[in-house]
Formats: sequence, C-alpha cells, structure tokens
Amino acid sequence: MTKIIKNLTRSVKPYLGLLILFTGAILYGTLFPVYYDVPQSFMGLDKIVHFIMFAAWTFFYGLVRFLKDKFTLFPVFLVGSLFGLIIEVLQHLLPTGRSPELLDFAADITGTGAAVVVLYILAQKVPAFKTGTAS
Repeated sequence: MTKIIKNLTRSVKPYLGLLILFTGAILYGTLFPVYYDVPQSFMGLDKIVHFIMFAAWTFFYGLVRFLKDKFTLFPVFLVGSLFGLIIEVLQHLLPTGRSPELLDFAADITGTGAAVVVLYILAQKVPAFKTGTAS
C-alpha cells in the first residue's frame, strides 16, 4: 500500500493532465452551441452531471496544488466556485443557445465542496499529499 501511495504522489504530471482534460470537457460541455431540445427525461440529471464534473475538476486541481506544496483548501474551493460562476456568466454572454441557471451553479459549488471534503480527508490519511513530495 505504501508503494502505491508513493507512486501516486511522485509526480504532478498525471493530475495536471487530468485537470486539463476535465477543463476542456467542462468548457465543451457547457459552452458549445446547442441546437436541439433537451429531452424531458434528461431534465434534472444535468445537475448531477454538473456536480460530478466540478467535483472531479476540483479534486484534480486540489491534487495539483497539494503536490506543488500548496496545501490550502480555501483557494481550491474558491477557484472551483469561480470557475462555475464564470461558466454560467459565459453561457449568458455567448451566443451558444444555452442559458445560465442558478441550480447549475449550485450543483457546481456542491461538487466543488464535496471534492474539498475528500481532499481534506485524503490529506489527513495520506501525509505525502500534505507535504508536497512530488517533482
């Protein structure tokens, strides 16, 4: 188990790659023009998608910060929340056929908060994430 943890905390590169991948996926999924009606069966499920997307994004962002020796959770929560807010504002400003929703933003913040809780627990259980031993 210790060897697995040591390998997971050795390099920031895989987490940075995942962060970039999730950033692209979120931007594409929330800002790409949409020219179709969302089926009624999907209504409400988009909040779950927002929660999962922002929880994953915040988790990888937090891991990158931890491994760069910047273990503070408030900035992680703040950046994740601001990212969600920026997405909603851009949906309002850009001609994408999308509309901003307060409940989407609430799902973004909730996902961000859940990731911060997981990061806190991880830092308590895996000291290597707290000390920033990565290169």
